[in-house]
Amino acid sequence: MLVKPLKILLCLQLTTLIALAQTQPWPKASPEQDDVVKIFTDLRQTDVMVFDAKGKFVDDLKREDFELRVDGKPTPITFFERVEAGAGNEEAQWLAVRERPTPAKEPGPTTYGRKVLFFVDDIHLSPASIVQARDLIKKYIDYEHTENDEVQIVSASGRVGFFQQLTDNKIVLRKATERLTHYQRTGKDYGIPPMSSYQAFQIERGDSDTLDYFVDELIKQNRFLTRPVATDLVRARAANIMRQSSQWVLKTLGTLDQTIREAASLPGRKLLFFISDGFLVHSNYTDMSNAIRSLGSNAARAGVVIYSIDARGLAVPLVDGGTGSDPSGRLLRASQGEVFAFQDPLNALAQDSGGRALFNNNDLYAAVDNSLKETSFYYLLGWTPERTDDNPNKFRRLELAVIGRPELTVRVRKGSFNLEKPKRQETAKAQPVEAKLQEALVTKTPVRDLPVSMAVSYVDTPDKGSSLSVSMEIPIEVLSSNADKKLSASVDFAGAVFDQEGKSTSTFGQRVTLGEALKTDGRRLKYTHTVFPRPGLYQVRVAARDALSGRVGTAKSWIEVPNLSQKKLTLSSIVVGERSATTASNAETVGPTRLFSNQTPLNIARRFKPDSFMRCLVFVYNASRAGSDRMSDVAIQVQVLRNNKPVITTAIKQIPAQPGKDQDRLPYASEISLKGLAPGRYVLSISAIDRAARTSASETVRFDIE
Repeated sequence: MLVKPLKILLCLQLTTLIALAQTQPWPKASPEQDDVVKIFTDLRQTDVMVFDAKGKFVDDLKREDFELRVDGKPTPITFFERVEAGAGNEEAQWLAVRERPTPAKEPGPTTYGRKVLFFVDDIHLSPASIVQARDLIKKYIDYEHTENDEVQIVSASGRVGFFQQLTDNKIVLRKATERLTHYQRTGKDYGIPPMSSYQAFQIERGDSDTLDYFVDELIKQNRFLTRPVATDLVRARAANIMRQSSQWVLKTLGTLDQTIREAASLPGRKLLFFISDGFLVHSNYTDMSNAIRSLGSNAARAGVVIYSIDARGLAVPLVDGGTGSDPSGRLLRASQGEVFAFQDPLNALAQDSGGRALFNNNDLYAAVDNSLKETSFYYLLGWTPERTDDNPNKFRRLELAVIGRPELTVRVRKGSFNLEKPKRQETAKAQPVEAKLQEALVTKTPVRDLPVSMAVSYVDTPDKGSSLSVSMEIPIEVLSSNADKKLSASVDFAGAVFDQEGKSTSTFGQRVTLGEALKTDGRRLKYTHTVFPRPGLYQVRVAARDALSGRVGTAKSWIEVPNLSQKKLTLSSIVVGERSATTASNAETVGPTRLFSNQTPLNIARRFKPDSFMRCLVFVYNASRAGSDRMSDVAIQVQVLRNNKPVITTAIKQIPAQPGKDQDRLPYASEISLKGLAPGRYVLSISAIDRAARTSASETVRFDIE
């Protein structure tokens, strides 16, 4: 068993660390640290899309078809591959560019799905635009999201809170969407007549029409003011409005930059939709201009392509407030470029990252849907820039063309800053088990140095009520062994349960030795822990550490514990196991709760071999009772889906009446042949129909066929 200080540390500090991890990256190594080796990484990767005149991806290009120029100089392409977004080999293709090994993991599905990020700039969205953004994301969740996709919903203000994580759970995504509300900015200008941020922007740019209008209005209010004094006051007012505006812009850009940096550890290319009404970037405020330029460079390194969306749809003149009477039409003349000024930064972010701007379209979902389709395929190029100096502030400008095909549209990143800064490689130092596991549990992105699988299952128990079973496992072949080959390998498991506000409600941990694993399942080290939570939405995070090598792996999962006191028809989690084709079936001769044994253990990783059989178990709660015998009348239908389409559908079967048995917890078990199903990811769906009450409920679980 892990020492008690681990549990105490987790209980006292995890909640605080989770909050910190959501607002800032982990601190970097101090320059004063010893044992540091400088490493330069020269090889770069660039993803590119090529379209014909009809907007169709050009799918037959080769390395020799492209000409790459860096800072105007021809540069050889050292790596070239066509990539399918979300394919099982996408991560390996990206790692191959840098000649880095693929992270340790078990054989997985052939498709991993897309990584889609919705960045909602609620700081610069009107109430109407916030509604547009919410509707857009809801449509994506309902109609576009598949079992393979992982999505993150981020708000510039941080209001999404603990739900601001990459997940495939639709319940969590809907909860995150609900938290997107209008953000009321402070520091509004209350001068008369009102001055909009664009008018202040114009005054700072030297627009005489706008300046003269406000000077004339100020003199009307105070006849003792001379024109030079009134001019200075108007300029000061405009400068103050722009300073306040720039602070909000920097907050948006800072959150966006953090989101992009965190996405760097995710495999493959990531598609980010930046949803905003736009904002103003003045050349006088170099911090904003530099921030946008840095974002493009960071997006290139992180493999993030940005598609900017103007949430207002069809562009109309922007109005921050009334400006009183303007018979001379000076303000009207000055406002002609207002829409474009607000869209300029959105366009720059998209163009710099190799994406594009989606403006003047009231059907935002159609724009997103088309963008997802056009980014399904791309080319990945590797190249080495000329080493002239190590100045990180030097910007490398990229130009890419298809030789002899000027009619084609090439969408590529505009460039990035010079060679990466020297990375600091520190000599490995001993770290307490508790600290290393604690750090892994609060890390936002998965740690995959050690492949850890987890299954979280909810059931209702007669004596203790709601129960969550957290099961973890590690394949023993990935564990380190000592020099004399003794069976001394062991794994430290740790975990924590968080509510939807990110507060820790339970922590647990244990050390499991290889010898203990060989007594039960000789292929895997396993650990199971049970907690008894209240109804609600929870996230379970687990970490595992190889005691000999110190390598760590993490996993996390969301689960909703229903409130059975509401008396609605409800299902437990689906528990799955695997029976090989060579093992005799006993599904018809034993009760449903005994289908899982040493020969057919629980499948924690939910990975199945081709031609095997899946066994599944579920409990039905709150079924109504009818008739003189007060027995329930519940029927079950099982489906297997891929890409939201059923590939297996069983006949509707009634749960057999069992007089004298617990009618509050009706078990149902089934065995499904997976023969003939192609490798990949699937969803098992079990639906219960209460015929007496005419209600239904369903539960799903994902699984993979190798």
